[in-house]
Amino acid sequence: MGLFNKIGRNVERFKQTATDAADQQAEYECSACESRFHTDHDDCPECGATEVRPIDGE
Repeated sequence: MGLFNKIGRNVERFKQTATDAADQQAEYECSACESRFHTDHDDCPECGATEVRPIDGE
């Protein structure tokens, strides 16, 4: 079981790294839940709020 736990931790770490990198490149953000997106949306796919806005050059 130790091998599978180690593989699972490595996969999760890789997934988090990839997600963080994608979030840094996003161009839009929901003001309500702070989810980030690469394309503009009328409603946030995460929380349903209508507060999706362009990210100012951080």
